[in-house]
Amino acid sequence: MAIELKLLIDKEKNRVVFAESNTLFVDALFSFLTLPIGSMIRLSSKKSNVGSMDALYESVENLDSRYLQTEAVKDMLLRPRSGLEARTKDLALNVDGELTRYYICGLPCIGESLDPLISTAKNVRCHCGRAMDVELVVKKSEPVADGNDEGVFVKGLMMFMIGDDLRVGPISMKSFLSLLDKHGIRDRAALEEKTVDVGADEALHILRRLLVSNTPLTDVFLPKPGAVEDAFDALKLSPKNIAIDKKDTGKKMSLELLISKSKNKVLYAEATEDFLDLLFSFLTFPLGSIVKLLGPGYSIGCLNNLYQSVEDLSRDDNCIIAEECRAMLLDPKLALHSGCENQLLPIMEGGPKTIHGNTRCIFCDLDGKIHYKDICPFIGKSVLHFINPKSSDATTDCGGGFVKGRKTTFMVTDGLDVKPLSLISGISILDRFDVPISDVEERVVSVGEEEALSLLKASLFSRTVLSDVFCQKKVNQSEIKSKIKLERH
Repeated sequence: MAIELKLLIDKEKNRVVFAESNTLFVDALFSFLTLPIGSMIRLSSKKSNVGSMDALYESVENLDSRYLQTEAVKDMLLRPRSGLEARTKDLALNVDGELTRYYICGLPCIGESLDPLISTAKNVRCHCGRAMDVELVVKKSEPVADGNDEGVFVKGLMMFMIGDDLRVGPISMKSFLSLLDKHGIRDRAALEEKTVDVGADEALHILRRLLVSNTPLTDVFLPKPGAVEDAFDALKLSPKNIAIDKKDTGKKMSLELLISKSKNKVLYAEATEDFLDLLFSFLTFPLGSIVKLLGPGYSIGCLNNLYQSVEDLSRDDNCIIAEECRAMLLDPKLALHSGCENQLLPIMEGGPKTIHGNTRCIFCDLDGKIHYKDICPFIGKSVLHFINPKSSDATTDCGGGFVKGRKTTFMVTDGLDVKPLSLISGISILDRFDVPISDVEERVVSVGEEEALSLLKASLFSRTVLSDVFCQKKVNQSEIKSKIKLERH
C-alpha cells in the first residue's frame, strides 16, 4: 500500500521544509522505534553503515551454528522479532513486511496430555521430540466496524507536520511559521509543493537514512547527485563521548585484550560466550530501547527526534491513543525469549507467554471450523505455551544464552568481527596493522553495565569499538571521515 505525502520544498536550497500526512504515515514512522536493529541491518542488506553493526550481523551470519545453543538461535538473531509484532502487523505501511509466523508440532502431539506448545522459530524440538515445522500465519485484524478510524499508535482523522529531521507534530500555523524562520525563508515564492507516494521501498530508505542523517526526507525525495550516501557525524567518536555515566549492578564479566602499545589500539579480544551473548543481544534491541538506554544526550541521527515526538504528542489527548501506546514506543521490550540470562543492561522481554484459544482462530479467522490442513490447535484449547527457541529441552521458561558453554574461545576484532579464536588469524591481524610481537600487550578488563552501555554506543557510531571503549586515545576527525569514505567505496 502506498501512502500519499505532501512536501513543501525550499526551491533555492532543494530541501524539504516539512511533509504533511495523515496517521498512516506517522504510524509507520513511530513503528521504527519498535524495530530491532538486527531487522534494520537485514532490511538494509548489511549496508546500513551504522557503526560496526553490519560487521556484527555478518559475524552471526557466518558463525557455524554448532557454536550456538540451538539451530533456531541464528534465525532469532538474524531475523529478530519485535515484541510488538501483534500490533504492528496491522500497520498500513509496515517496513519489515514480514508476516507474523508461528510454528506447531502437529495434530498427534497436540492431542497428547502435555500442554500444547507453540514456537516463534521453525524446527524447534517439541516435548515429544519432533520438529515444530507446521507454519501458521497471523492475519491482519479486521477493520473496526464503527468507523472510528483509529491508527495503530495515533488516532485517525488527524493531519501531521513532519520536519525534514522527522520531528512530528500536529498541523498548526505557529509550527509552520517557526519552520520557515528556522530555514530562513521570508518569501512564499521560494516554496514549492510536491506530492509523492510512499511505499515499502521509500519507507525503507527513510529508515536507513534516519540513523545516519539529519535530513532523511530530503535525502529520499530530493537526492543530490554525487552526495556521499551514508556519511555520519564522526564527532560522536570522541572517547569522552563514548563513556557513559557509571552504573553498578554487581554483574561483571572479564575480557582479555591484545593491545598495540605504540598505537594504543585494541587488536582483538579473546572472549567467551558471556561477552558474545552481550554483543549479539544488541541485534535484538528495538531502536526505541536504544534511545532510552543511552539517554537524551546521545543523538542517533533523527531517531531521537522521533522518540521526542512521541513524548510530546503523549501530552496531547487528541494524538496518542492511550498511555499503553506511549509505553510501547518509549520503552519497547524485547520479543519473548530474546533476552539473555546474564544481560548486563536493563532491558526486559515483553510479549505474551501464552496464546489463549477461543472460538475465533487468530491465524485463519474462521469460526470453529476445521481448517489449515484439517489442523487447528486453537479451537477448543484454552492455553498454548510459547517454547523457548534457545532451549533444547522444550522449556517455556525465559533466560538462557545464544552461545554454547565455555569450551570455545572467540576472537572479537576492534570492528566487531567475531569468529572462533585462531592463532593464524591473530598473526594476520598483527601483519595487517604492522604491529611487531614486541609491541603487543595483554590486558584483562572488567565489563559491567557501564562498559556494556559504552560498547552499545560505540557499536552504533564507530568502526573501532573496543579501542574507543577500553583505550583512551584522541580521535582525528578528518582521518575518521576519510577512512569511512574509503571503506564504503
